[in-house]
Amino acid sequence: MSTSYKNFAYVYDTFMDNIPYDDWSKYIAYLFEKYHIDSGNLVELGCGTATLALQLVNYGYSIIGIDNSDDMLNIAAKKTANTPDIALQLQDMRDLLLDSTYDGFYCVCDSLNYLLSREDILDTFHCIKKYLRKDGIFIFDMKTIHFYQNCLGDQIFCDHQEACSYVWENAFFEDDCINQYDLTLFVRQDDSNLYEKFNEVHHQRGYNLEEIIDLLSLAGLEYVTSYDAFTEEPPKDDSERIYIIARNGEL
Repeated sequence: MSTSYKNFAYVYDTFMDNIPYDDWSKYIAYLFEKYHIDSGNLVELGCGTATLALQLVNYGYSIIGIDNSDDMLNIAAKKTANTPDIALQLQDMRDLLLDSTYDGFYCVCDSLNYLLSREDILDTFHCIKKYLRKDGIFIFDMKTIHFYQNCLGDQIFCDHQEACSYVWENAFFEDDCINQYDLTLFVRQDDSNLYEKFNEVHHQRGYNLEEIIDLLSLAGLEYVTSYDAFTEEPPKDDSERIYIIARNGEL
């Protein structure tokens, strides 16, 4: 599994302020309702700073947020301190230990792309099969190989804000479909004009849809359908992100 967020966790929300979390949560809630999970207990894998969980509790769900980054969960704990319908746990999604079964699982913001081998994906799917109730729904997204190859490629991105700045360098390795992110962060210290520099390296892997369908089947999960992200249209050759729906049902 790729390195979990450390220093970047503390500026993550600052740099992700362009993500329309309201629209994303509305789409996820719509998909759960479409597949007859319109209330109940959900598990979010890779919950990060809990921004989506905070949105989805407004749709009537109780949520367990799971992440493997202490630093992300530190931020999430502060944000959810007054939200009793969200519980946070430090766990690896490949080796879950839960005390019950749940109505639905979801894993978005390309968290599954941080799993760098088929074995890692399969271990995660096995865990979901174990803790997803009969006919429960699993919703997840994945960035596509097209996105890594043609949209990120070897590009460099920069962002500067008052409290922090970053330089984000990408390298895509076609032979194993892995994208390497080299992050250089400059974080302002208190109210001074001094900035501390941090470096982190992250990796994500692109998978084709056929691989994922095969791994779902191997784990005993039923593939239902897939969509070009935030639509109900099938994935296209130039889809950058796709959503996949699976069920703990009869195969």
